[in-house]
Amino acid sequence: MEQYPHNMTWQKKFFLFPRVLNPRELVLFFALVLLGVAGIMGLVRSVSRQFSVPVPAFGGTLREGILGNPRFINPLLAQTDADRDLVMLTFAGLLRYDYQNNLVPALAEKYEISPDGLVYTVTLKEGLRWPDGEPLTSNDVLFTINLAKNPQLQSPRRASWEGVEIETINERVVRFTLKKPYTPFIENLALGILPNHTWQDVPLSQFSLAELNMQPMGAGPYVVKNIERDAQGSVIAITLRANKRFALGSPNIKTIKMLFYKTPAELLRDIGNNTVDTAGIDATAPIAPAELAALAQTTERVIYIIGLQRIVGAFFNQNSQKVLASPAIRKALIEAVDKNTITKEALGGFGIAIDGPLPPHIIAPQKDEIAASYNEEAARSTIQKSKDAVEFTLTVASSTPTLAKVTEMLTLMWERAGAKVEIRTFERDSLEQLVLGPRRYDVLLIGEELIGKNPDPFAFWHSSQRTHPGLNVALYTNSKVDAMLERVREERDAEKQQALYQSIHEEIKKDAPAVFLFSPSYLYLAPKQLQGITARAINSGPERFATAHQWYLETDYVWNILKK
Repeated sequence: MEQYPHNMTWQKKFFLFPRVLNPRELVLFFALVLLGVAGIMGLVRSVSRQFSVPVPAFGGTLREGILGNPRFINPLLAQTDADRDLVMLTFAGLLRYDYQNNLVPALAEKYEISPDGLVYTVTLKEGLRWPDGEPLTSNDVLFTINLAKNPQLQSPRRASWEGVEIETINERVVRFTLKKPYTPFIENLALGILPNHTWQDVPLSQFSLAELNMQPMGAGPYVVKNIERDAQGSVIAITLRANKRFALGSPNIKTIKMLFYKTPAELLRDIGNNTVDTAGIDATAPIAPAELAALAQTTERVIYIIGLQRIVGAFFNQNSQKVLASPAIRKALIEAVDKNTITKEALGGFGIAIDGPLPPHIIAPQKDEIAASYNEEAARSTIQKSKDAVEFTLTVASSTPTLAKVTEMLTLMWERAGAKVEIRTFERDSLEQLVLGPRRYDVLLIGEELIGKNPDPFAFWHSSQRTHPGLNVALYTNSKVDAMLERVREERDAEKQQALYQSIHEEIKKDAPAVFLFSPSYLYLAPKQLQGITARAINSGPERFATAHQWYLETDYVWNILKK
């Protein structure tokens, strides 16, 4: 055996030690060393996990399936859900909805409302930048709102800004002045802001044709990275990358790939074969809720059920024929409808039966009252006693599987009560011109969206909105309701505002202008590894992405004491 000199250091002895071992002993020695190191590392990891928590990590790609094709990734021109989905991901407003559907500062640092409710002063966060590094200032806000107000642009958002004056105080402060108090105005501040420096040289006549509508520069959580088209030039996919300059913090998911489909069958196919990770529908979409729920089970995904601020009803046109002008007949037609059964069978339970014109987040439906309102015998008795035959056409807004089922059930219930019903169905493209504009219908089955914590039902029920483009499709007239609709727009006291909503709700119900059916849920299919989805309620489908910057696919572990 080799001997070590007495004066050799222990470090040298350690490195010479293997030389005194034969090959078999050497292999055993290193095996023991490796086992020891692995054991120590495992012990350290175990102890670390006990004192640490998982946190979102940057990375991963999410593939979202969308029905339809985008045309305007532009907050001033967006028309379809595909447009609005992309706008929500690529643009930011002064304010943005959080997971509880409350408006919180986004580009804004703060906002102040004058005591008379006429002046809104907004201060932008310091150091805001567009993704290309250019400063984002109050001039961009001024530019965007002036475009929205310009009648030449024909923006769908124009009506929201009529009568609003805007001025910049300095680079970070902008002031909005209203002609009269309007509490729901705060919702306008969620409008996505356009960059002045990329759009300023585009003439209004060319605005809707500009390439920037598909290659936008927004200040949202994501930026367009790549667009894929098929042989015909249709957009089939858009890849988005995280915008690390986003005002609410850099997103956790590195890329989101939006995949666009022409038919529900194609989308469902790719969800089933795992080409698509996520997809969202409301309960009146072209995909039946039951189909999406079934895919959640077969593909090991989860379904998030989110409240939607929308009501669906069958609205009576009292001017179309004499029989519908009768309050007794309208009430009989309401009594003939079993709302709970329709909600259960047509929506698969993904919705709430309602009893009035305001959504459940404003006025909670009275379940006992809804159940008691169904009385087929009383409805039949009233209709049989009518001097005129109860015959009318039910016009349906679109031919989705759910609305087709609702139409079928409504028709059956009314015919059992003694009414004769003819059905007409229109797609959205032709509905406006052929039906809504000329008010050419007897009963219209359609949905209405009432946005935000302070919704404005004015457009749907005020007598001034009975003609197109007003949205009072029931052609409803009630001077008492008109006065309350005007007051609730100006009321800033929460308790008084709620009392007005309740009075409006009850007064309209009393006049029986519609069969208020249900408020549908929004269904979002997602893989189990996608975390951070916390939305409880949204105004519309695209707003599921309002908190997308907080979603994550990957995690790290940090010690509790280091977690912020």
